Amino acid sequence: MNIFHHKVNQQEFVSRYFSDKDKCIRLKKGDILLNQHEYNRRIFYIKQGEVIGYLPDTRYPEPIFKGAPGSFVGVYSYFSEDHLSYSEVVAQTPSVVHYFDEDPNALERPEADEFMGFLLNMVVTELSARQHFAARMAQERQKAMNKLIQSEKLATLGQLSAGLAHELNNSIGSLSANLRRLQEDIDVLLIRQKSDQVREFYRRGLEDGLQLSSREARKARDEWSANMELSHSTIRKLTKAGIRAGEVRSAREAEEAANLWNLGYVMHDMRIAAGQAAHVINSIKTMGISNQKWSAGVNVNTTVLEAVAILKSMSGEISLDLQLQENITAIEACHGELVQVWVNLIKNAIESLVQNLEKNRKIKITTREVDKQISVSVEDNGPGIAPDIIDKIYEPSFTTKVGGISLGLGLGLTIVKRIVSEHDGEMRVTSRPGRTRFTVSLPLKQ
Repeated sequence: MNIFHHKVNQQEFVSRYFSDKDKCIRLKKGDILLNQHEYNRRIFYIKQGEVIGYLPDTRYPEPIFKGAPGSFVGVYSYFSEDHLSYSEVVAQTPSVVHYFDEDPNALERPEADEFMGFLLNMVVTELSARQHFAARMAQERQKAMNKLIQSEKLATLGQLSAGLAHELNNSIGSLSANLRRLQEDIDVLLIRQKSDQVREFYRRGLEDGLQLSSREARKARDEWSANMELSHSTIRKLTKAGIRAGEVRSAREAEEAANLWNLGYVMHDMRIAAGQAAHVINSIKTMGISNQKWSAGVNVNTTVLEAVAILKSMSGEISLDLQLQENITAIEACHGELVQVWVNLIKNAIESLVQNLEKNRKIKITTREVDKQISVSVEDNGPGIAPDIIDKIYEPSFTTKVGGISLGLGLGLTIVKRIVSEHDGEMRVTSRPGRTRFTVSLPLKQ
């Protein structure tokens, strides 16, 4: 609603009353335009720059309004009975301010009516702007408080986990030591008595672990089925080992080779699991502190295979399809933390599929090198993540096991995102019923 007797736009108003060169103030950043409780008979027009109003007598001074170019300041004290400024007004940037300091009652009509009408409109506009500013500041304070509360929760969790990590480290240290002694005893009592050819199969399992992709394993299984009369269990071990039909001369030798490789493979997985358990515990103990060992020659495929080995017992009847690009470039990274990333993502996929009662449950893990980065994706054909929660899954306190992906204690994906960020990587998720894919992209640093 226009309350002017004669319509006057702001440009004309400013030109008429706020353009006197003798009534111009130039402020540097940090200069005070008005002190709190200062006597004031001026209306200030911000021509350039920005000023902020504070209540300095509070314990923690916060901005209560902002004066941007084209806005007016000092209106309250100009029209109040005592003419005292209720706030301290400080230049946020170098600013140019013009002011009007005359008595509006001295103006003649209709100019006085136009002047007062414009000022009334301007006051309403300024009050609305300050209300929006106050609401925005309240929202920012709430966000800051929520972050502080969350930081306190994580700090408490870190303190509690430190004691737990100490106790578990003792158990894992004992497990690792006994595992080494067990391996030495196996070497002395069993493996050294075998021929060089048979010992080689044990060494493959011990040092290399599972190397074949699902596609290669199926091909090898068909070869064994066509060449020898062997049990299903033996063929499965032979195909997992990557042992070809031409490497053994008889069914008996094939069975011995399969069993020795499997023994080495079990030892291999136990070593990896013990080492990764120690790393995970140390990572939880020092949550938020980047003090892990980095290396310039980390093979992402190797870290994926180690994660798969750790979760072998959880996968059950789930079909695992590994499509790992060969000869992938090594990157600068923390080996153990990358294993932790894949463990969390694969574990989430497994838990999602556990809720899926349909058959043919599958997880596909893919590595690719493209556009100077390594891309790793973990995809499952589970029920998917509901659209209303997909934006919350990285929040430390968020967890769900109802109707979608299971996120454990609500910390797994938070830790994953932190690790990916520390590696200057990016993380994306897409989901719909029947297909959820997490993708991590890690840069190839030159």
